Amino acid sequence: MGKYTITSDALFQSAQSNVNELAWTIVLAILVLCTVTRIVTNLQSRADSTTNAEPRSVKTVAYWVPWVGHGSSFLWNHINLIGKARDSRKEPVLGIYMGGAKHNFVVSPSMIKSVMIPENTSSASMINHALKTVGGDQGPIRNLSPADHQVFHHNLPNLFTREPFTTQASEAMVQLIQRETPNLVTFCRSVVDQAPWERGSGVMIAEGHDQPACEANLFALIRGFVGHITTSTLMGHAILEAFPHLLDDIWLFDNRFPLLAMGLPRWLPLPGLPAAYAARDRVLGSLAAFHQAFVQLEDGIDPDVKLRELDDVSEPIKQRIRMSKELGFSAKTSAPGHLILFWAMNGNTPNIVFWNLLRLYTNPTLLEEIRKEIAPYVKMSRPTREKTGFPIPEAPKVSMDLDGLFKKCHLLKGSFYETMRVDSAGFLFREAIADLTITESEEDATIAGFSEPRSVRISKGESVAVPHGVLHNDPRYFSNPGQFDPLRFITTDPTTGVKRADMHTINPFGDGMAAYKGPVFAEREILAFVVPIISMWNIEPAEGEQLILPRHKLSGGTYLPSRDIPVRLSMRI
Repeated sequence: MGKYTITSDALFQSAQSNVNELAWTIVLAILVLCTVTRIVTNLQSRADSTTNAEPRSVKTVAYWVPWVGHGSSFLWNHINLIGKARDSRKEPVLGIYMGGAKHNFVVSPSMIKSVMIPENTSSASMINHALKTVGGDQGPIRNLSPADHQVFHHNLPNLFTREPFTTQASEAMVQLIQRETPNLVTFCRSVVDQAPWERGSGVMIAEGHDQPACEANLFALIRGFVGHITTSTLMGHAILEAFPHLLDDIWLFDNRFPLLAMGLPRWLPLPGLPAAYAARDRVLGSLAAFHQAFVQLEDGIDPDVKLRELDDVSEPIKQRIRMSKELGFSAKTSAPGHLILFWAMNGNTPNIVFWNLLRLYTNPTLLEEIRKEIAPYVKMSRPTREKTGFPIPEAPKVSMDLDGLFKKCHLLKGSFYETMRVDSAGFLFREAIADLTITESEEDATIAGFSEPRSVRISKGESVAVPHGVLHNDPRYFSNPGQFDPLRFITTDPTTGVKRADMHTINPFGDGMAAYKGPVFAEREILAFVVPIISMWNIEPAEGEQLILPRHKLSGGTYLPSRDIPVRLSMRI
């Protein structure tokens, strides 16, 4: 027999050929699998032949990729995904498949009211999912008995919505806002002398202007300002003094909240994900130390010197820590529950205030109209050097009548509601606790182009979701939804001629833990931040002639901006 010589080049070429053939085989198999998945799910998604009067099952919108389903499209732009599915299928409830599970998205306002009734659906599974994926709970909090779960996750947080807390917290917060708004930027060159919220916003003295001015990144500045005051009001001043980087960590955490909520592991090489997990670990450590210090004080033991002054911690927070102790939870075990609540305090309000301010400062005509409207309820003063006798002018002061603003300033409230409609996209996820049939109202059926209301069947254990952002952008309920128009929320009584601002069908505060403060307190809180800032400060673009709105970036509730906005700030008084 003859002998054959196999060179290394021949081996390499043979291996490369085999790899290429295998790669093409894999690609072809994936294409075939995706095509078959699309064909099968398209057939399964066809509507029933039932009449409108008969309850119908929820059909899943067709998708291409097994298990993943609509997941990538949902993360990229869930409003576009669900809105297009609603318009093409003309159904009040849509099945969206993600991560191996079907979620029933309700897009009819009247049906939304039905799924929010506690007798029909439960938020327990959603809360437990958040505790595991977002909070890092190892099991103890998720394994509470139904009675303890109700108290810990609902009754205690509901204290934030009741008197006397609402009045006490509002008054304390307003006092802090009035005291600190003149220090939004302090015009200090040294970082050491700046306010805590300035240090992460790139504040610099702007030279060459007729009056003192500073340049800063607006979102970072407002986020820090609102976060410091909110946290100090609800959790006391000591926690931020003991852990000065606590808010920086919660911002890193919030920036990647959707990825954490999906349960993605920390080792995935996604931008910001490992940093978000590391920030979460630091926040958990800080909250565990805070919890331990409070328990020690209650037991008559001296805690760490930085956490000895906890008298100004709000009562709902105190009650939550006390219940954790009664349940036998250690400080470390309790921390995931505190984290979810701490994120709820700071995950939405700073973003809302930022967008509301930016919407006003990018519309000078609207800004001036609102300044005139609020003028009777906001007072600013600045003693002159002649009056004080000091060579250095005193800082200006601001005071406001929050009740008057809340009751009389309809355009202000309308701009806030419109900001929430345009710049937020909160979710409600619940689980059906029994077989459920929901029916839309005659009005919704007529708007959808049907002669009679439709009914939908949802089985026990199925996920039910409400995408508030999709409803807020539905042209059937909001004409020209892409246009910012505060007047759409102002109504006039035909008999008395009295005007009022009405939220209509929007739900700006979401549900569950993210809405723990309740709509009244949350609305007052946001207006209390916006009013003194627009009264006291000029905000202009650092470069160029006008401020430009950034694109939205998906968050856990109110959108984040896709980029920060460099601005120049100067006082109006």
